[in-house]
Amino acid sequence: MNEHVKNVIIGQGLAGSTIAWRLHWSGQSVLLIDRNEPNTASRVAAGLITPFTGKRFTRSAEFDEYWTLAKKFYRLVEQQTGKSFFVESAMIRLVEDIEADRELVDRYREETGVEVPQWTGSLETGGRKQRGITMVPAGRLEVNGFLEATREYFADKNSYLNEDLDIARDVDIEGQIKIERLKVTADRMILCQGAEQKTLFPDVPNNTSRGDILNVRIRDYEREEVVHRSIWIAAEADGSQTVGSTYDWKNKKAEPSESGKQEILQKLVRLIDGPFSVEGHKAAVRPTMKDYEPVLGRHPKHKSVYVFNGLGSKGSLKAPGLAMELEAFLEDQAAVPKIRSYERLMSTKENRRPLTMLAKEAVADALAAGDTAIDATVGNGFDTCFLAKTVGKDGKVIGYDVQLQAIEATKERLKANGLNNVSLLKQSHADMRLVTSVGSVKAIMFNLGYLPGSDHQQTTTVESTVLAISAAVDLLAENGVLTVLAYRGHEGGPEEYAAVESLLKQYQQQLDLKVIESSPSKSTAPVLFVGRRREKEQQDRSDQGTNHSN
Repeated sequence: MNEHVKNVIIGQGLAGSTIAWRLHWSGQSVLLIDRNEPNTASRVAAGLITPFTGKRFTRSAEFDEYWTLAKKFYRLVEQQTGKSFFVESAMIRLVEDIEADRELVDRYREETGVEVPQWTGSLETGGRKQRGITMVPAGRLEVNGFLEATREYFADKNSYLNEDLDIARDVDIEGQIKIERLKVTADRMILCQGAEQKTLFPDVPNNTSRGDILNVRIRDYEREEVVHRSIWIAAEADGSQTVGSTYDWKNKKAEPSESGKQEILQKLVRLIDGPFSVEGHKAAVRPTMKDYEPVLGRHPKHKSVYVFNGLGSKGSLKAPGLAMELEAFLEDQAAVPKIRSYERLMSTKENRRPLTMLAKEAVADALAAGDTAIDATVGNGFDTCFLAKTVGKDGKVIGYDVQLQAIEATKERLKANGLNNVSLLKQSHADMRLVTSVGSVKAIMFNLGYLPGSDHQQTTTVESTVLAISAAVDLLAENGVLTVLAYRGHEGGPEEYAAVESLLKQYQQQLDLKVIESSPSKSTAPVLFVGRRREKEQQDRSDQGTNHSN
């Protein structure tokens, strides 16, 4: 073998491209392999990002968080490639009549907390006046431009190959990944093949749908905003318009269909008054799951093989945030939420829940609205948001991290989730006893190791961790819960784990302690410590028992 990389990524659509960038930014070597097929969902997609979708004008779940992450991600790629492909721009949702669609307007107010911004205007010069709602924030990713810029960037670094791989025939997945034909080895392989996924993850995707998109030229069309009503119309730089799209769950061929074309045209003539011509027709198959959630995770048997798929019609919005989740999972820093994990498709009896999930369950049992909690290592803010949501607006969360990058990332995540009950402190968690009183905190979470996506050499240390956990035990209220997730797979990790284990054993009179190993257990796998502060009466009985035995 002539070349070894940390990550080989099969498929260079939205999923493959976004995870490639995330891993590249974290300093890992990447090889993108793609057959450059023109009629994939990513290459045909219009890249529209809207806060509301569908006939019922439904607010996209977690839109604000995904929007914040997507903007930051695409702007950074533009900066590094010198290309432009992402535009923030308001969009228009047409309605028959604002008063007649009062339910729709009321829903907008409930979701946003503001009065609906109404719009009146014409789509064509001299056309009839139409009514609508202005949707903000919104934007459009020129997907082909993003994919091309990504391809050129990685090709310049000898990190891209145009190859049509047969995974079953060409790739050895037993242990280290080996691709004999390309003379490449890798530590892991991430399959991002969209609707073409056929091997290793047979149920992904499991609800594909073909969509048609037309390119038309509407005479005297004057709207720069994307317009929505049963279909969407997006103006292009050459004066034409892209119009779409259809959903066909029966015909799964990535080929334009006459029925799809006619469906779009019938809806288009209801929106415009003047003549138009059809200049192009494309179709692709969306990689959608039955529950409309993406799939991230590891193969249940082949531990070097991972999947990132099922993005569906919201890929442009969600891909950057999901790639961040996957990166954290790959580095054993966070679990993939069950709703997005590959394990959800398998028997729960055969799969043990991630340690991060078990930690949150233990904490959730202890916390109530109005309580105080501490995130001792905020990282990218996932645990901080969880704690803030659990204690509610009348509760309080204090978060610590010594890295400014972690504090800023957590601020963005909190803002995107509308959470303002958190105090973030850029200082060591060893100082936590200085900001709140003994016995006042109901939950404290530690997630040791390094910050995903940052310098892996900057980690929590034995000295500060021991001081912080000692302070945490003092701060815990009766029946309060302390969780410590220790990672042993990085330099210094085994020593830190040993120090945590030794320290917590010294507190067994104050804490009911559980030690939960990863499954399967191995020397480099994470370990979760869960300690529940005993009530004073229990502690007294424990002290008496200890004194009697002495």
